[in-house]
Amino acid sequence: MAWPRLAPRLAISLPLSGLFLGTHAAGLPDVAVVLAAAVIGAMLAPFPRASGIAAVALAAGAAAALWVGRQGAATLLELMPLAGNLLLAWHFGATLRPGREPLISRYTRAEHGRLPPELARYTRRLTWFWTIIFLAFAGLNGLTLAGLGPAPGRSAVANLVLSALFFLAEHPLRRALFPALGPATPWSTLRAIWRADGLPDAR
Repeated sequence: MAWPRLAPRLAISLPLSGLFLGTHAAGLPDVAVVLAAAVIGAMLAPFPRASGIAAVALAAGAAAALWVGRQGAATLLELMPLAGNLLLAWHFGATLRPGREPLISRYTRAEHGRLPPELARYTRRLTWFWTIIFLAFAGLNGLTLAGLGPAPGRSAVANLVLSALFFLAEHPLRRALFPALGPATPWSTLRAIWRADGLPDAR
């Protein structure tokens, strides 16, 4: 079985995202920008293995550090949330095209071994939900760049916190709507993401 592709990205990018939140809260914008660049590098890395993903994350962070050393953190801090949200919107939205399996439908199939009919519509709608959420965040980031929205750092933190809250809140909703399918937990979702990238028809 091929090494799951999204799982190692999450294993690398989630701790970096936590460090980003911590350094931003501590008033260290230069370090926060470098960490944000590393997160985006991890998600965009064209390699399937953790070593290659980590190398790209390191290179992206180093490039950001060089930029910050010459130009300061302000410009990159403003652009990072927009780039990250557009990337995530594409990641979810591209799977909604005709002939593709919605991303969350794929995760559900990996978790249960099949896609229960009662979940097909729900998982498609949930994939749409995340696509729209990330596009809405990107729109807010665009307002920030135009001088009409919140400060770039606050916008980035709000994106991460709201994304985490939406992710956590979906699990009790799923348990209430589909009790026969058993418990739905964040941990089971992360396991499903890992399994999905190892399915025989993984792209």
